[in-house]
Amino acid sequence: MTKLALALLILIVTGYMVFIYEPVTDPETVVEQNAATETTNNDFGYYLPDVFKPALDEEQGLQLNVAYPPTSRFTYYGESLFVFGTTQANSQAQVTVNGEPVELLDLRTGNFLTMVEIPRGEEFPIVVEATNAQETVTVERSVLYPAAWQPMPRQPLTTHATYLTPSENQVIRVGDTLRIAFQGSPGAEAVFWIGDRKKQVKMTELATPTGPPGEGGIYIAAYTVDDKFLTESGSADAKSITVALRKDGAEVTRTLPGKVTFIVDPTYKTIEVRKERELKNQGWLYAMRDGHFQLFANSLGGAGYSTSVVSYLVEGTRYEAVGVAGNYYRVNLYGSQIFLIHQNMVRVLEDNGNLQPSLSSLELLESEEKISLVLSATERFPFLIEDDTDRLAVKLYGLSKDENFIMPAVTGQVDNLSMEVNTAEGPDSFKLLVEPGFDMAAFARRWVGTKLVIDIYKPPVVSAENVLKDKTIIIDPGHGGIDSGAIGPGDIHEKDAVLAMSLYLRDFLIAEGARVIMTRTEDEFVNLYDRPERIDQYNADLLIGVHVNAHDHNARATEIHGLMVLYNFAHNEALADFMLSTMEAEVDLPAFRTWRRNIAVLRHPQIPSVLVEAGYLMHPEDNWHILQPAGQKKLAGSMKEGIKKYFLSFVE
Repeated sequence: MTKLALALLILIVTGYMVFIYEPVTDPETVVEQNAATETTNNDFGYYLPDVFKPALDEEQGLQLNVAYPPTSRFTYYGESLFVFGTTQANSQAQVTVNGEPVELLDLRTGNFLTMVEIPRGEEFPIVVEATNAQETVTVERSVLYPAAWQPMPRQPLTTHATYLTPSENQVIRVGDTLRIAFQGSPGAEAVFWIGDRKKQVKMTELATPTGPPGEGGIYIAAYTVDDKFLTESGSADAKSITVALRKDGAEVTRTLPGKVTFIVDPTYKTIEVRKERELKNQGWLYAMRDGHFQLFANSLGGAGYSTSVVSYLVEGTRYEAVGVAGNYYRVNLYGSQIFLIHQNMVRVLEDNGNLQPSLSSLELLESEEKISLVLSATERFPFLIEDDTDRLAVKLYGLSKDENFIMPAVTGQVDNLSMEVNTAEGPDSFKLLVEPGFDMAAFARRWVGTKLVIDIYKPPVVSAENVLKDKTIIIDPGHGGIDSGAIGPGDIHEKDAVLAMSLYLRDFLIAEGARVIMTRTEDEFVNLYDRPERIDQYNADLLIGVHVNAHDHNARATEIHGLMVLYNFAHNEALADFMLSTMEAEVDLPAFRTWRRNIAVLRHPQIPSVLVEAGYLMHPEDNWHILQPAGQKKLAGSMKEGIKKYFLSFVE
């Protein structure tokens, strides 16, 4: 039998290894060698560490392991809690939780899963028992579902030590709104002042954190900044904010953690996004959600507003910062909407004043693999891209347009190209809409000097006879090393199961002529934000992340299980659909859903990308497939077939 013809090249890329595997000349060799190797590891699989054994040693007696909840005195926020673990496999052991039989018990593995209802405000015992004809084994846990928010005592008059907003320093413009809030004794009069006590402002008391006015001890105020604190230079020094409670002649005061500085200049600083490799886990553009009050949880920048991720930052893009919230710059793209960018993700342009970009031209370029839009401006400007399955809408902010600006002629490669003032977001905002005349496989955005280049990639060339030949596919096995991922019954780690599947998938792809890049091949830690970094240099045709799922804490775990595929950009929805439907057809597990999620590993739109959640690790029906070599192979084979069907969809 010919030896496996793999050319292994280990590249050191930002501190981690990328493994590149070339196609073999004899595809059958891979399958043959895999089959031979499996028999050498007690039939438990040659990739998965020997930690999952369907039958435990009978001499050890009846076994019981409770994987979740993980420890006693477990604090948990939810009304229902799932309990899962494993007991003796291939036996007639019965398992109960607080005297009730568990809902799901797989006798092949001993894995079990059930739900319990948790009362609020008291420590609740969880007693798990496994019983067979010879003995009973018991594991005890306790869970506390904390009581709902409660007002502070009315006496003595006091303020809370930590429920205070702003909790971090703020820099805001005259005319903007500063939110001030704290918790204290109910039924009192509350005021605040900035700097000295000369101007005291009354605050409103709420009945509950998000409810109507009433005596709940939540005091709030929204202060519209005027120019009384400004000096001749147009700004003020950082000033403290003090709140006071008064009742029956008594008064208590507290200085808030966050100070405030007021400015009159509409632009505080001009900033530019740092290089791609420096962004990682903080490289996001966040939108402040003005109507969402957040006193009892951390708020980004400590300003008291909840936030949502809008997009990943693009290297070289410039913004006008209009202030500061803690460690974040406040950015105003349109109207009154405020966005946040972490200060570590940008550099300040000391020699640049206000951004005044002017758009001079728009070019439409074509090549065999893509069309490109080239927007030439006098300087870099903020933009956002809204993607759909068959078009891109590029929103351009803070721009003027040259009077000689001309739209390029539309060719056969483009069905529609238009640009108009985005009146909903202001007179200096434009929306560029492009609808390519082909199925969009991917897109990219980058700055070349002061030109914004947007590439829209055509479908790959695919041979119906040999679909995967010469395709470059990146496999990213989730977690690894100190990052175990989800913990399954019997102390099985997600990192091990997904590595097993990924290595099977690698071999299946190579056997059909693909070139495979692995982000890890061993139990090693790879930083989440290093995984996609510099991956573009390999000119990959597809990226697939391999994970297994874990239930949300308050999920009805016995009812929710099966396969899930995540994607980040609309053009990857078709890939996710192919993957999910193919896996469902080939593996005896239900298709739960595809889900568009803004997650780090899938943040590069220039590579068709999905993340497969190959079942739920704590669900007995799912983990039979996840933890057995035969199931791992079948899951990996179904992923390979999903990839093939995606590429086949481009064959004319």
